[in-house]
Amino acid sequence: MRRWLLAMAVFLGGTAAASETCAVPDAQCPIVSSLLQYREGYGQKATGGLDGRFVEVTSDQDAGPGTLRAALDGARKSKTPTWIRFASDMTIVLKTQLRVPSNVTVDGRGRRVTLIDDGLGVYRSRNVILTHLSIDGRLTRFTQAVNVANDSRDVWVNHMDLARFSDRLLNVKNGSTDVTVSWNKFHDSNKVMLLNNITSKDMYKNYERDKIARVTLHHNYFLNTVQRNPRGQFGTFHLYNNLLEDWNLYGMSFSLEARALVEGNIFSNRSRRTCLEPERTPTVHGIDVNYCDKLPDSPNRTALENGASDRRNYEKTKAQYGYERGYKAFLRVKDNLYLGEAKAVLQDYQPESAPTPPYCYGYETPTPAVAEKIRKLAGNTSGDVPLPKARTGPACS
Repeated sequence: MRRWLLAMAVFLGGTAAASETCAVPDAQCPIVSSLLQYREGYGQKATGGLDGRFVEVTSDQDAGPGTLRAALDGARKSKTPTWIRFASDMTIVLKTQLRVPSNVTVDGRGRRVTLIDDGLGVYRSRNVILTHLSIDGRLTRFTQAVNVANDSRDVWVNHMDLARFSDRLLNVKNGSTDVTVSWNKFHDSNKVMLLNNITSKDMYKNYERDKIARVTLHHNYFLNTVQRNPRGQFGTFHLYNNLLEDWNLYGMSFSLEARALVEGNIFSNRSRRTCLEPERTPTVHGIDVNYCDKLPDSPNRTALENGASDRRNYEKTKAQYGYERGYKAFLRVKDNLYLGEAKAVLQDYQPESAPTPPYCYGYETPTPAVAEKIRKLAGNTSGDVPLPKARTGPACS
């Protein structure tokens, strides 16, 4: 009977009952092993709360005993690896951002857990896993759904549903590296994802800090967004088997000597569709924006031309700061699929400088069937998605 219960726990993607069979979240615990087997990419070393303790969230309040905030604070103070689970479905309205310390897993599998108005900050943290949560900003304040920043390492953001933030849905920046972003749904938001950012008028001032960034994006679903799906600068990026659908301004963007392998992604867009943006979206610049007028030409902008997002400021400040590096990214672009009216924009540029991923990964030849799979399974969906049987990469041999 015990063996049967453990098997069912794995099949269901780790319901709350699974943790009852394990005293600690070790590698033999089904609720742990059933998740860790799906790690891929630059963030594949993340183990979160492995070999630590289970903590269960029992309250849907912002703070106080039994809350998610209390669980995270407890992990920070105790410095004990912590695997956080939820006792029931819950919607948590946050007054401020939740800070996620090192060696933590926030695991919403088996429950419907939604954070409202604010999100999760991963700052100077190591070894973090965030999985199966929904975060809805409702455009109420200038913050991020998930902010990985300030020298954070070994982070895995998986099966999240992120929507409606006035700043961004996800950042990886300021010296952070070794991050995997997989099977997430990003939707109904303007500036979606920033992989590094310029923090000085001297565009290359922090290049040495930020060039170490290594980020993998795979099987993510970008739907009804405006731009930055993602926008990448400086670091090393691997994007495969992502689906971008019905953006209003542009799809992807790369610049400032970012190194990116962009393979097997699917771009789908239509010029004649209803614009779903709010009439006005607030921004950190104090200007409300709306990009519905850009929709008719949006299929032609699966990406901005290489370097276009930063070319103007680069040329404006080059004489002042004496840049010795260029504004374009080093790109290798292969096997991407364009559906509907979507048109290819990205092209190889010094592809020998683009990355060859040092890991083995599950790659799928892009087809309409793969697009439908991502539509169905990306986001805060129940269960886990089996890895593709086909494996590629130099580490496979």
